[in-house]
Amino acid sequence: MLNTIGWVTFYWHWKHITLWQGNVSQFNESSTYLMGWLRDYLWLNSSQLINGYNPFGMNSLSELIETLAWAHERTPLANLIRWRDKPVALSIVQARLVGLAHFSVGYIFTYAAFLIASTSGKFG
Repeated sequence: MLNTIGWVTFYWHWKHITLWQGNVSQFNESSTYLMGWLRDYLWLNSSQLINGYNPFGMNSLSELIETLAWAHERTPLANLIRWRDKPVALSIVQARLVGLAHFSVGYIFTYAAFLIASTSGKFG
């Protein structure tokens, strides 16, 4: 179900980007095979997102994560919390629920970052 939602949102976003750019023929030609999706949609529209991960394009979110990681490694409070119980294996249903939650949250956050980065340079 989530893969279907992913492909539908990719399709909708790519179709509207080509409509806004006035290049509908690119969508009509490239959307019929997988390499067209990878080349014309994901690769061409993700340059702003990829550029945000180089050392010179460090954004505030990555700085915040690095600061929190640095503070966590050096604070004495991090060593006060210890597990008292032994870890127990999850049941199959629990593991599938955890996997579904991780996949859903990851899909929402990664697609939102891609959507913002791919449209901000062109229309912002």
